[in-house]
Amino acid sequence: MKSKYRKITIGGLSGTGKGTISKMLAEKIGFTRASVGDFAREMAKEEGMTIFQFDQKHQNDEEAGKKLDLILDQRTEDFGRENTNFVFEGRLPAHFIKDAFKILLTCQDEERARRIGQRDETSAEDSLKEALEREALLRDRYQIAYNLADFDDPKYYDFVIDTTNITPDQIVEKIISQIT
Repeated sequence: MKSKYRKITIGGLSGTGKGTISKMLAEKIGFTRASVGDFAREMAKEEGMTIFQFDQKHQNDEEAGKKLDLILDQRTEDFGRENTNFVFEGRLPAHFIKDAFKILLTCQDEERARRIGQRDETSAEDSLKEALEREALLRDRYQIAYNLADFDDPKYYDFVIDTTNITPDQIVEKIISQIT
Protein backbone atom coordinates (compact mmCIF):
# COMPACT_ATOMS: atom_id res chain seq x y z
CA MET A 1 0.00 0.00 0.00
CA LYS A 2 1.47 3.35 -1.04
CA SER A 3 1.13 6.41 1.20
CA LYS A 4 1.11 9.96 -0.18
CA TYR A 5 3.10 10.90 2.92
CA ARG A 6 6.55 9.71 3.93
CA LYS A 7 6.23 10.91 7.52
CA ILE A 8 3.20 10.29 9.73
CA THR A 9 2.74 11.21 13.38
CA ILE A 10 0.06 9.89 15.70
CA GLY A 11 -0.72 11.87 18.83
CA GLY A 12 -3.28 11.73 21.58
CA LEU A 13 -3.78 11.29 25.28
CA SER A 14 -3.27 8.03 27.18
CA GLY A 15 -5.79 5.38 26.23
CA THR A 16 -6.71 6.81 22.83
CA GLY A 17 -4.95 3.99 20.97
CA LYS A 18 -1.70 5.63 19.82
CA GLY A 19 0.48 2.58 20.38
CA THR A 20 -1.90 0.03 18.91
CA ILE A 21 -2.78 2.13 15.89
CA SER A 22 0.80 3.20 15.12
CA LYS A 23 1.93 -0.45 15.10
CA MET A 24 -0.97 -1.60 12.93
CA LEU A 25 -0.65 1.30 10.49
CA ALA A 26 3.12 0.97 10.10
CA GLU A 27 2.79 -2.73 9.40
CA LYS A 28 -0.04 -2.24 6.92
CA ILE A 29 1.79 0.40 4.85
CA GLY A 30 5.30 -1.04 5.25
CA PHE A 31 6.73 1.84 7.28
CA THR A 32 9.02 1.83 10.30
CA ARG A 33 7.34 2.58 13.63
CA ALA A 34 9.02 4.73 16.26
CA SER A 35 7.87 6.42 19.44
CA VAL A 36 8.98 8.67 22.24
CA GLY A 37 8.50 5.64 24.49
CA ASP A 38 11.06 3.73 22.41
CA PHE A 39 13.56 6.53 22.96
CA ALA A 40 12.87 6.54 26.70
CA ARG A 41 13.34 2.75 26.89
CA GLU A 42 16.68 3.09 25.05
CA MET A 43 17.81 5.76 27.53
CA ALA A 44 16.71 3.61 30.48
CA LYS A 45 18.71 0.68 29.12
CA GLU A 46 21.77 2.92 28.66
CA GLU A 47 21.47 3.86 32.35
CA GLY A 48 21.02 0.23 33.40
CA MET A 49 17.41 0.76 34.50
CA THR A 50 14.05 -0.70 33.70
CA ILE A 51 11.61 1.71 32.08
CA PHE A 52 9.65 1.76 35.35
CA GLN A 53 12.77 2.75 37.35
CA PHE A 54 13.63 5.35 34.72
CA ASP A 55 10.13 6.85 34.83
CA GLN A 56 10.15 6.96 38.63
CA LYS A 57 13.51 8.74 38.64
CA HIS A 58 12.23 11.45 36.33
CA GLN A 59 8.79 11.81 37.90
CA ASN A 60 10.27 12.35 41.35
CA ASP A 61 12.76 14.99 40.22
CA GLU A 62 11.13 17.92 38.42
CA GLU A 63 14.39 19.24 36.95
CA ALA A 64 15.37 15.77 35.72
CA GLY A 65 11.89 15.45 34.18
CA LYS A 66 12.24 18.73 32.32
CA LYS A 67 15.70 17.79 31.08
CA LEU A 68 14.40 14.41 29.91
CA ASP A 69 11.53 16.08 28.02
CA LEU A 70 13.97 18.32 26.17
CA ILE A 71 16.23 15.37 25.27
CA LEU A 72 13.31 13.24 24.05
CA ASP A 73 11.83 16.10 22.08
CA GLN A 74 15.19 16.82 20.44
CA ARG A 75 15.54 13.13 19.53
CA THR A 76 12.05 13.25 18.04
CA GLU A 77 12.91 16.31 15.97
CA ASP A 78 16.21 14.76 14.83
CA PHE A 79 14.48 11.49 13.91
CA GLY A 80 11.93 13.37 11.81
CA ARG A 81 14.61 15.35 10.02
CA GLU A 82 16.86 12.33 9.34
CA ASN A 83 14.29 9.66 8.38
CA THR A 84 11.35 8.99 6.08
CA ASN A 85 8.74 6.26 5.66
CA PHE A 86 7.80 6.12 9.31
CA VAL A 87 4.87 6.32 11.70
CA PHE A 88 5.91 8.13 14.88
CA GLU A 89 3.76 7.93 17.99
CA GLY A 90 3.71 10.14 21.08
CA ARG A 91 2.10 13.18 22.65
CA LEU A 92 4.22 15.84 20.93
CA PRO A 93 5.64 14.53 17.65
CA ALA A 94 3.25 16.68 15.60
CA HIS A 95 4.97 19.71 17.13
CA PHE A 96 8.51 18.51 16.38
CA ILE A 97 8.13 16.77 13.01
CA LYS A 98 6.63 19.67 11.11
CA ASP A 99 6.57 18.11 7.65
CA ALA A 100 4.59 15.02 8.67
CA PHE A 101 0.96 14.14 8.12
CA LYS A 102 -0.32 14.64 11.66
CA ILE A 103 -3.05 12.43 13.13
CA LEU A 104 -4.76 13.05 16.46
CA LEU A 105 -6.63 10.25 18.22
CA THR A 106 -9.30 11.33 20.69
CA CYS A 107 -11.50 9.28 22.99
CA GLN A 108 -14.08 9.88 25.72
CA ASP A 109 -12.54 9.83 29.21
CA GLU A 110 -14.62 6.89 30.41
CA GLU A 111 -13.42 4.69 27.55
CA ARG A 112 -9.83 5.87 27.96
CA ALA A 113 -10.06 4.90 31.63
CA ARG A 114 -11.42 1.46 30.77
CA ARG A 115 -8.60 0.86 28.28
CA ILE A 116 -5.87 2.08 30.59
CA GLY A 117 -7.28 0.05 33.48
CA GLN A 118 -7.40 -3.05 31.32
CA ARG A 119 -3.84 -2.52 30.09
CA ASP A 120 -2.42 -1.72 33.55
CA GLU A 121 -4.70 -4.11 35.46
CA THR A 122 -6.16 -1.35 37.62
CA SER A 123 -9.67 -0.03 38.11
CA ALA A 124 -11.05 2.34 35.51
CA GLU A 125 -11.69 4.90 38.25
CA ASP A 126 -8.08 4.83 39.47
CA SER A 127 -6.79 4.84 35.90
CA LEU A 128 -8.80 7.92 34.96
CA LYS A 129 -7.76 9.79 38.10
CA GLU A 130 -4.08 9.04 37.46
CA ALA A 131 -4.31 9.84 33.75
CA LEU A 132 -5.99 13.20 34.36
CA GLU A 133 -3.46 14.13 37.05
CA ARG A 134 -0.54 13.16 34.82
CA GLU A 135 -2.00 15.05 31.86
CA ALA A 136 -2.40 18.17 34.00
CA LEU A 137 1.27 17.93 35.02
CA LEU A 138 2.30 17.41 31.40
CA ARG A 139 0.27 20.42 30.29
CA ASP A 140 2.07 22.52 32.90
CA ARG A 141 5.48 21.20 31.81
CA TYR A 142 4.73 21.74 28.12
CA GLN A 143 3.44 25.24 28.83
CA ILE A 144 6.66 26.16 30.63
CA ALA A 145 8.96 24.48 28.10
CA TYR A 146 7.17 25.32 24.85
CA ASN A 147 4.24 27.63 25.63
CA LEU A 148 2.09 24.68 24.55
CA ALA A 149 -0.46 23.62 27.17
CA ASP A 150 -2.96 22.72 24.43
CA PHE A 151 -0.71 20.20 22.65
CA ASP A 152 -3.73 18.03 21.81
CA ASP A 153 -5.78 20.81 20.20
CA PRO A 154 -7.14 19.55 16.85
CA LYS A 155 -5.92 22.74 15.13
CA TYR A 156 -2.40 21.28 15.12
CA TYR A 157 -3.42 18.15 13.22
CA ASP A 158 -4.32 17.20 9.67
CA PHE A 159 -6.75 14.42 10.61
CA VAL A 160 -8.64 13.75 13.86
CA ILE A 161 -10.34 10.47 14.74
CA ASP A 162 -12.53 9.78 17.76
CA THR A 163 -11.59 6.22 18.72
CA THR A 164 -14.24 5.81 21.43
CA ASN A 165 -16.64 3.51 19.59
CA ILE A 166 -14.69 2.02 16.68
CA THR A 167 -12.26 -0.86 16.41
CA PRO A 168 -8.54 -0.52 15.72
CA ASP A 169 -9.07 -2.03 12.25
CA GLN A 170 -11.69 0.63 11.47
CA ILE A 171 -9.37 3.38 12.72
CA VAL A 172 -6.53 2.15 10.52
CA GLU A 173 -8.84 1.98 7.50
CA LYS A 174 -9.95 5.59 8.11
CA ILE A 175 -6.32 6.69 8.24
CA ILE A 176 -5.43 4.75 5.10
CA SER A 177 -8.30 6.45 3.27
CA GLN A 178 -6.64 9.79 4.09
CA ILE A 179 -3.04 8.90 3.24
CA THR A 180 -3.40 6.90 0.02
